[in-house]
Amino acid sequence: MGNIKNINQKIDYFKLPFEVHYSDAVPVTQFEFKSDLDQRTGRFSDVKTVHIDHGSSYGLIFVCKQNRGPELFCCIFNSHDEVSPDWLSVIDEKGMHFNYSYDYLVSVEDEEIKFLKSFDECAQDETLDFDYMESCCSEALMVYHIVETIPDFLILDSNNSRLKVNLDGYILDEKNNITNERIFDPSTIDYEKYEDYTTMELWEAKSSWVKSVLETDFPNDINLVLSFDN
Repeated sequence: MGNIKNINQKIDYFKLPFEVHYSDAVPVTQFEFKSDLDQRTGRFSDVKTVHIDHGSSYGLIFVCKQNRGPELFCCIFNSHDEVSPDWLSVIDEKGMHFNYSYDYLVSVEDEEIKFLKSFDECAQDETLDFDYMESCCSEALMVYHIVETIPDFLILDSNNSRLKVNLDGYILDEKNNITNERIFDPSTIDYEKYEDYTTMELWEAKSSWVKSVLETDFPNDINLVLSFDN
């Protein structure tokens, strides 16, 4: 493989902050723990259900503030895992629409947190009053399934020159038309040089969220972990 081609050889865009812009709908999922607020004990056993919303985000924009090179490489080739990694942060979106939702019962078995049968399947459980289930934790989880959607363009050097380019490295004008100027050529990027980037599976995102919830809302239960079965 060859070297990265820059219009200005003094600027290495693979070491500068950048943005990732989407115009197509990006699938999004939100997770939220719920319980009967009248029966709280301050322990994670209070949590009875996990409420899950599925929908789409429109006009989504991410920023990578700490770009070491592999991060930009990952976005150029859209080689993410299931959901957006920690090094991408949402800075704007035009709107979000949830299409459907459902609930799973939450149980703790052998210090593992498990999401069990769906809410509808357990509607006859007389030990739970589903009508009084409300959010019981300080933090919900929002994940963006960006691997399913291709970005429209990138903004390189987002803090300064803000060059708008497509995934082939060509500069775009204000109307997103392709110009003849090129910042990089994907076919010449040294894969081995930029292969060291982290990705995020959906289970990893959920596990990190559960850990944060335990540390913040249920410090006496920080020994619990999310089951791999979820």
